[in-house]
Amino acid sequence: MFKHLIPLSALVLSGAGLAAPLTLTLSLTDGAEPFFYHRPLTINGRDLKVQDVRFYVSNVALVRADGTEVPVEGLSLAELKKGTPPQNIQIFSGDAPEGEYRGLRFDVGVPRELNHLDATTAKAPLSIEEGMYWAWNSGYIFFSLHGDVGGTKVANHIGGDNHRVTVNLADLQKPGTALTVGTDGLNVPLNLDLQKLYAAGTGGEAWDFSKPQYQQVHFGAVADQFFANAAGAFSRAPAPEAVAAPAPSALPQVATPSTQPMMRH
Repeated sequence: MFKHLIPLSALVLSGAGLAAPLTLTLSLTDGAEPFFYHRPLTINGRDLKVQDVRFYVSNVALVRADGTEVPVEGLSLAELKKGTPPQNIQIFSGDAPEGEYRGLRFDVGVPRELNHLDATTAKAPLSIEEGMYWAWNSGYIFFSLHGDVGGTKVANHIGGDNHRVTVNLADLQKPGTALTVGTDGLNVPLNLDLQKLYAAGTGGEAWDFSKPQYQQVHFGAVADQFFANAAGAFSRAPAPEAVAAPAPSALPQVATPSTQPMMRH
């Protein structure tokens, strides 16, 4: 589920060809396995029951082979919460010019020029009713994960102009990363590995939910590590596997047509 701020009305993009729809969908994973809300996330021996994952998507751009970027307008609030499917959730849609690209980049966060507006008068998804605004810090929560560990509430947040997470999924060295926006548009499936959010920091200290500084994370060294982990937690999901043609031996046997003339009644 997602909520958009900027209307997508342009049929022809300035300086480019016809626009086609570009969508991003997201699946939550627990390492290499799909994530499901009824299965706790085990972090350093403690079970974290995830309740919701929410974050802003902005500054989306497709990357050409020469490294230049084609911006895709829009800002959305991605919402994945218990009671809804954690796989293949649309988190962004926009219009992009048709063509061949080598990758994608986007920010998890709110652009600086929007981050300090009056949330009480802002429209969704930046309205204060979304619950993604820090009144004490005059800015939005860019990314939030809520849950509980053994009955202790957990709120892990990322925010602040210096903590806008840039996700770069463009590798110009790998031809296999090509993206094609055709006349029907393109959907780019993404994964968010929740385990990677809780990777040990450069100092080697493992995430420990028994300590208060790991339960309520808003700023400070733990928040810095959570921010650093977030960029590496997103990845492009593998393209859906093509259905392989069955081997000849697996094909159903077809009766040999009879050489006798059909009987007509």
